[in-house]
Amino acid sequence: MNDEHKKLSKRIGRSGEDYLEAIGHLCHKNGAAQVSDIAQMLGVKKPSVTAAMRKLADHGLIEYQQYAPITLTREGQRYAERVISSHTILLRFMTEIAGLSHERADEAACLIEHILTYEEISAMGAKLNPPAEPPRF
Repeated sequence: MNDEHKKLSKRIGRSGEDYLEAIGHLCHKNGAAQVSDIAQMLGVKKPSVTAAMRKLADHGLIEYQQYAPITLTREGQRYAERVISSHTILLRFMTEIAGLSHERADEAACLIEHILTYEEISAMGAKLNPPAEPPRF
């Protein structure tokens, strides 16, 4: 993770990364995300999503206008890919190597993806067979 990415990570925080992860999944599936879909996916209320969207847009990570579909900018795509990749690697590592149940591994991955660096998580991914591939949008 370069210094610029670290600074951005501190500014948007764990919650912002969770929102980017959800937007990334929704954009991959549907081409764009909607506030209501993000709210449902994360189990939060729509006003919380709207506030988060404004913050992510201010950081240049998403294209957001009220009532319009939400899309990732190029920088937002790169960031979302890293978060999703980290989650995927951690989930696989904890189920395949550590033997945790899928549910427990998913809970732990959600927490750990915000603590370890992308490089540390990638090193864990290299232990998987075949190595985990990062998602592409």
